[in-house]
Amino acid sequence: MTVTSSTGRVALSYDTIRNMTSPEEKANDARSYFANVPIAELLKLDTAANLRDYIPDHPGKHRTQAHKAIGQTLRERSDRFIQLSSGITVAASNIEIDDNKKVVTVTHGSIINGAQTQGEIRLFLDEMRNAADGSGGEFVPDFHARVEFMVDPEAAFVVDAAIARNTSTNIQRVSMAGKKRYFDELDASFRQTFPKLRLAKSETDTGDEFVDTLRLLQVLWAMVPEKLLPSTTRSTAEARLKSYKNRAFCLLDFEKDVFDKDNAADPKVRAAATERYQCMVDLAGPAWKQYLRWRHHKDWEGRRLRESTRAIRRTDSGYTVADGVIFPILAAMSLFIDRDPVTAKYRFDIPQVFEEQDMVEAARDQLTAHKGNPMLMGRNAAVYDAMTMLTRMVLRVSDRLATGAAE
Repeated sequence: MTVTSSTGRVALSYDTIRNMTSPEEKANDARSYFANVPIAELLKLDTAANLRDYIPDHPGKHRTQAHKAIGQTLRERSDRFIQLSSGITVAASNIEIDDNKKVVTVTHGSIINGAQTQGEIRLFLDEMRNAADGSGGEFVPDFHARVEFMVDPEAAFVVDAAIARNTSTNIQRVSMAGKKRYFDELDASFRQTFPKLRLAKSETDTGDEFVDTLRLLQVLWAMVPEKLLPSTTRSTAEARLKSYKNRAFCLLDFEKDVFDKDNAADPKVRAAATERYQCMVDLAGPAWKQYLRWRHHKDWEGRRLRESTRAIRRTDSGYTVADGVIFPILAAMSLFIDRDPVTAKYRFDIPQVFEEQDMVEAARDQLTAHKGNPMLMGRNAAVYDAMTMLTRMVLRVSDRLATGAAE
């Protein structure tokens, strides 16, 4: 018989652990601990006591938008994973702590909340180790997850806890916005460019035909023309940076515009929200096309982007460059957006003198300046300013050539 964590004992290393047992738990002969645990250690635990294990492992099931969001955080913002993740809950009949060795031994331990997070961690680690093996290196993850250990000798209570922890999750905000039909016009416009795809409007929208709506909103906020950005104390570069760093705020800001364009008391606020909203609707498909183009651009080949820093992921079908490298490019491309004089719709009007190779080279230089780390690059407002200088110069050259031709 194979011994698993739920039937035997397993030792997990940790960085920090704290006893947070309440008087009520003590009265029930229970204990509660919180620990910061290296993500690879979580694969030692099973999910026997959970209501469900990793959903995509089941035949016919796919990764949902929630899975993809967890995966994106692991790949793009690993240093913030412990803060952005809801964490893992482990039920056990007992734990023993050796603070000298930084090891906690868990008896009859099982994940009761966080099976989907564990599945995404396994997928991420397999992917990174395969990439390291292919390049002759070794991948050792250097970040942690927060784990709650619920120690209770009563097995029946573990079942109750698993049910409570999994059914009290709030409906994701994207599902609520989808229910209110906030994405209908965005989706209709998007499908003019990508007729075989649809925007995900709820947690149940899975499969290859659905596009991550939150990611699209991030792309759109990165590319909204400077004159349309909400007036704040932030610089333009800092506003662009927000689209990369704060995925949830991109949805909140979009929802605000949807509301304000019809309901704001101030006419100026209503007009600004209307213009911004229309810009996003017009650009839904073209902006996503730009995003995909730069992520998979042929000129990345031979640039020596490293998989070990997660700057690039290589597969049999090609490669994908990290968002931390791509978002400053998208921000720079926003200078090529204007209204079509005939249709009055927002569009990309890219000058003929623009060389995409120059953009790739500039982005590669910025990545090098940030030690090859795409997260550091994507979170530096100065990078957005530097990349935008290139497109500003292209516009100046284009204008001078147009003036010269007219004369």
